[in-house]
Amino acid sequence: IVSSLLSLQSNYIRDEQALDAVKESRNRVESMSLIHQNLYQEDNLTGIDVKLYIENLTDNLFHSYNIKPESIKLVKDVEALILDVDTVIPIGLILNELITNCLKYAFADNRKGSIKVMLKIIQNKLTLSVYDDGIGLPENFIQGAKKSFGHKMIQAFLQKLKGEMKMYSEDGTKVDIEIANYKKI
Repeated sequence: IVSSLLSLQSNYIRDEQALDAVKESRNRVESMSLIHQNLYQEDNLTGIDVKLYIENLTDNLFHSYNIKPESIKLVKDVEALILDVDTVIPIGLILNELITNCLKYAFADNRKGSIKVMLKIIQNKLTLSVYDDGIGLPENFIQGAKKSFGHKMIQAFLQKLKGEMKMYSEDGTKVDIEIANYKKI
């Protein structure tokens, strides 16, 4: 319902920046609704199949930004895990932000490229990585990013998950997140 309301509202917005903000909010709502959809379809009210969830989330984002598979290739390396809802909601919103940033900024001027999403347990930590082979981070990016809503949201979720994020620009942009506070089902 909230997603539909945002979609309807966007029909009346002419300002590009405002329209973009509504679109991003709609995608965030969609990422959370996918979790609830997964819970009710599987008739399991405690755990989420992360592989299926990430598949649906990335499909929705690519559709939302009208990305054709021949222009940006998506590579997923996701371990078959069932995680609790309190773990998946923040991970889903973090992934939504990171992939949205790749789709919006990494492939300027209709460049072709690829995005890789990885989620695995490595040395008892849940490791989430999002890599793109796009244009990379501009100089002084970190300073400006710290003021953005998306960055503040990611930091709040990382605090909840006892997570640590490393971001670097090397043949594109790479983000690695290690999460200590997660629950497998």
